[in-house]
Order: sequence, then C-alpha cells, then structure tokens
Amino acid sequence: MQTSRNPGLFAIAIGVALAILFALLGLTGVLEGRLAFGLAAICVIVPVLLYIFYSRGSAITRSGYAALILTLGVGLIIPLLMVNQQQARADRTAALYDQSLQRGAALFGQYCATCHGFQGQGIAGPKLNNNPDLNKFTNDDITRIISAGIPADPANPTVLAMPSWSNRFGGSLTDDDIAYLVAFIRSSDPAYLKQNNLPTTNGFGYVLGTLTNPTQIADYNNQLKTGSKPPTNQFTDMSNQQAVTIPIENTTSNPSGFDFTPPNIIIKVGTTVTWENKTAQPHNVFPRAGSTPPDASFKSPAVINAQTGTWSFTFTKAGEYPYYCAIHPAMLGWVSVVA
Repeated sequence: MQTSRNPGLFAIAIGVALAILFALLGLTGVLEGRLAFGLAAICVIVPVLLYIFYSRGSAITRSGYAALILTLGVGLIIPLLMVNQQQARADRTAALYDQSLQRGAALFGQYCATCHGFQGQGIAGPKLNNNPDLNKFTNDDITRIISAGIPADPANPTVLAMPSWSNRFGGSLTDDDIAYLVAFIRSSDPAYLKQNNLPTTNGFGYVLGTLTNPTQIADYNNQLKTGSKPPTNQFTDMSNQQAVTIPIENTTSNPSGFDFTPPNIIIKVGTTVTWENKTAQPHNVFPRAGSTPPDASFKSPAVINAQTGTWSFTFTKAGEYPYYCAIHPAMLGWVSVVA
C-alpha cells in the first residue's frame, strides 16, 4: 500500500518562495516594509503548520487541521493589513503636514524674513521661532494677526507696524497661504507639536531650501554668521561728522518702495542724526523688536510727516542701535555708535 505524500512539503516550498518574494519587495520598497516581512513570515509559518498537522491523524482530522490553519492564516493577514492601512494613513498625514511646512517656509522666505529673519530670530519684527510669548496664542490669534496686521500706534489704527497680508484686506496672501504660515510658525513650538501629536519637524529648517534669489541666500548665510547686524562693508562711516542727515527716500530696491539713505552708519558719541522724510508717505524710526538700544529714549514719534517731516536724536551712549520704520517694516537701518 503506497502512502500519499504529505502536501505540506509542497506548501512549504511554495511558502518559502513567496516569503523570499515578499522580503525582496520589502527591501526594494515596492511594498511597505512591515507588511512585506509580515506576509513573508505568514508564508513560512502556515505551510510548516500544515505539514505538521497533515502528517498526523486521519483524513477527517487532517481536513479539520487544514481548515484551522486556513482560518489562522486569514486571521493573521487581516489585522496585518489593517495595521498597515492605519500606518499608511498616518504616513500620508505626516507627508501632507511636511508639505504644508515646506509651503509655509517658501512663503515665509518671500514675505516675512525681511522683518523676522530667515530663521525667525527677529529683526524689525519679533522673534517667531519658538517665541514663548507667541506660543501662548491660539491658531486663530496668529491667523488674525497675519491677516489684518498690527497697528504701530493704538491711537491711530491706520498706521500699521505690520501690514495686513490677507487678500481680503488688500494683501498678497490667500487663506490657504496664511494657514501654511500658521502651521509653519507653530512647528517651532515643541509643546504644541507634542500636544497635537505632530512630527517634531521645525519648519524653519526648510527656509534655505526654498530660496532661489542669490541675494536672499547671501542674506540668509550672513544672518547665520553675524545675527541681524549687516556686514561691515554695508556701513557708511560718518564718524568724522558731528551732525548727520539721513534722507528717507523713494526707492525700487526695497520691497516697501522706500528706504533710509544710507541705512547703516557708523558715528561717534555726541553725534546728532536727523531723519528727513522726502516721500509722500509718513514714516518713523523705532528700535527693532527684540533689540535693547543702549539709550532707551531712542524712538521717534509715531509719525514723521510726509515731504517735510524730520526727527533728530543725539547719541550720547556708545553701542548698537538697530531700527526700522514701523509703518513700512521692510525699511531697516542700523546706527553703530563708537566711543
């Protein structure tokens, strides 16, 4: 009497071949790694169990074992597929979030870095990169600030320290753009990321990769080396003068359309500097956010009138005086006072 061959051997051969195939698909990235190696393990385990059970007992017993093994195999595959689907959904969500950070970084580099620094360290505008005060705001608060701007003088809300960026109020950004910026700024707050179960990616790390203008890239690298202070070759040495006049003029080189000329100067203690407005728009001279000038009284009135307005300040203390126009924040200047 000839004994029938155990079909488990054939199943093992097929299972090993399939396991190798799934493993290769996982290693090459065709299948997600966890799913591929999980299927490979099932392809080996199930045939081995089939071989063991098929070598024992009667035909009825073997049929029962086969049904049990089939149920076990299906029972292993279904949760594996469910876990993989959940992981794929989580990966997709993380990829979309990362994409929103990159879009926010591109917008920040184009519209915001002039005032806030390419790394959000704060120049004319406040620090945005993990600022403890800003972290207390809600997403709606930040959205309103970006959309509608910030008044330079509460008594005169038409004079803005930061312009309104929403296209609803004459700005350049859509609601989606502002949402990208909010997500981008929020990404610098570790507590916010943890609370909302978000990846720990700080979007400010993407800013350099979005820059295409060589001047912006040079400014980015300069800020990394020297902070917000311009390099020495961008300063005009006026240390031999006792009185200096800085015209505020129309220009095409500044995004605001106006600039201080020259914007960066070196003077000696005791020098009086007069800012003279020659444009058709009001301006002012305010210390940059985050800076502490040696003389706390260094601050012009809220408005230096158009065409003929002037403001003078005598520097009696040596040190660095970074400043900007709070009405047109892209207008930046720096007074370096030497003893």
